[in-house]
Amino acid sequence: MSDKGRAYLRHVELAQKILQLATERDMKAGERLVEQALAALCNVSRTPIRKALLVLVEQGVAAPDPEGGLSLAIDAALVPGLVPPGPEAAEDSLHAAILRDLGAGRIEEAQTVASLQRRYGAARASVQNALARLGEEGLAERGAGQQWLLKQFAVSADAAAASYEFRLATEPLALTMPGFRRDATAILSLRQAMLTLRRMEEDSFNRRLFERTDFDFHMLVAKGCGNPFLAEVLAGHHRRRRAAPCGPVSTWRLMQSNLEHLQIVEQIERGQMQLAADLMRVHIQQSQSQRPRLAGRGVPPAFKIVARQAGSA
Repeated sequence: MSDKGRAYLRHVELAQKILQLATERDMKAGERLVEQALAALCNVSRTPIRKALLVLVEQGVAAPDPEGGLSLAIDAALVPGLVPPGPEAAEDSLHAAILRDLGAGRIEEAQTVASLQRRYGAARASVQNALARLGEEGLAERGAGQQWLLKQFAVSADAAAASYEFRLATEPLALTMPGFRRDATAILSLRQAMLTLRRMEEDSFNRRLFERTDFDFHMLVAKGCGNPFLAEVLAGHHRRRRAAPCGPVSTWRLMQSNLEHLQIVEQIERGQMQLAADLMRVHIQQSQSQRPRLAGRGVPPAFKIVARQAGSA
């Protein structure tokens, strides 16, 4: 690991310590994170504290405070933990380049470490690490001999449409499985994060926090369905969806998605699983269309209809 990588790791470790202190003090969303006080508690100078606080901002745990400085974006006790440091910058760029060329059809699906080394002029260890990461994300798997098989279908121009078709067929079904289990702790954490996002304005919306919450929401449905085969397929799909490059999505649409997630979670809590499935179906269709109805600046009409039924159920 480079000196830069080791320094970032230290900042993440310090950020985790700050989060632990905040949890011990039962700090809530909106409470300020004071540099001087944290430096004294952690027995370090304010400079590394600033770096650690930036890690918390990157991961959606902290946000700019209207009065200056930073404050918690979510109750400290509800943060599951920080995402560990990612790969080195060179490996991150290599990972992105492989996906970009694969999606554009510029490289074949069958590759070896040596062939990717020649194409990208990268070190063998960097290529191996990039392939291992793609494997963890469900975007590559080992083939015969020295080959790796890259999954072009998952990042092609048609991937998004196929993904929505798959989700429409499986996610509403997962919610209506007879063995569905409601994880009260996970739901509480999700609700807190969703409400935090709902209070944000469009110009200050925290996309990083939304991305984490979006993934956790869909994994909640996958893991809760009670059918191990369906759970495995759905969880793998959402890990792959999270890793694969996607087109730009407006902040307004993300805000609407968060509201739709929140309404689905509310129905799961109430045990109204058929209604939750109906809401999930509409949510996926709204995301698929990518044509939010800006005139009303509210819940899209189709979603309002289902939501009204939820209120009368």
